[in-house]
Amino acid sequence: MTGHAELELLEVGHCVNPEHIVLRTPTFRSMRFPALVGLIEHPNMGPILYDTGYSPRFLEATRPFPERFHAWVTPVSIRPEQTAVAQLEARGIRASDVRFVIVSHFHADHVAGMSDFPNATYIYFRRALESFLPYGRVRGTAAGFLRELLPTDLEDRGRVLDPRDGVALPSECWPFRRGIDLFDDGSVWAVDLPGHVEEQLGLFVRRSDGTMDFLVADACWTSRSFRERRMPHPITRLLFDNWNRYARTLDQIAQLSERSPNVRILPAHCDEVRRDLGLGITSSRT
Repeated sequence: MTGHAELELLEVGHCVNPEHIVLRTPTFRSMRFPALVGLIEHPNMGPILYDTGYSPRFLEATRPFPERFHAWVTPVSIRPEQTAVAQLEARGIRASDVRFVIVSHFHADHVAGMSDFPNATYIYFRRALESFLPYGRVRGTAAGFLRELLPTDLEDRGRVLDPRDGVALPSECWPFRRGIDLFDDGSVWAVDLPGHVEEQLGLFVRRSDGTMDFLVADACWTSRSFRERRMPHPITRLLFDNWNRYARTLDQIAQLSERSPNVRILPAHCDEVRRDLGLGITSSRT
């Protein structure tokens, strides 16, 4: 069965970090890293979000210590009109219309807006959340996890996935071999992208023209990363679950790019993607 969905990217705030850290270059200039959120329009399921980006709730959560350290290390900008819920409202989509929020992983910049969607089922990989739950405030802050951002009813509204339940992916997804067909129609496939965190959820979306987009979250931070197989500075290991698995995942994304150039690869923080597509512009291939 081959269904389809349409994808639009939203920039929901941004942060800045040195190029030296992200791309392991000798340049220390600051780079802009947008928080890119996927708005998926499914013909049967309606509007679906892939991550939620920043929100003013992030600024509130990082006022006290030790959480304030997160805001110091990664300066964040988010205006009220940039939040996911505000941008959806500008498109005529109410927060209550969103039936699913697919969570790539539980770092603060991906989940700060989750609580804004009162009717959504949260879809995520089990270990993506469970691996963080034992953390206290200090360790969680150091790892980019702010417990205060989690919806209080997360477990009650969660659809928890196990990547081991995956089935064979379409051939154009190689070297990614297995995924979970989220809506049983071949339109949206969840894929495990380990390394940055344990069980990070990437998403293949098949569009109505038959081509595919691949939302890779933080499996690589920029398009240059996979094109050049460029690992970040080793200091970022502090944020990663497994450095070697991250390198293997990055190599798989590079192989996909080389083998299937019609699959658009979309890192969650790539300013090149933001510039190429334009803020709030549907990711067309025209």
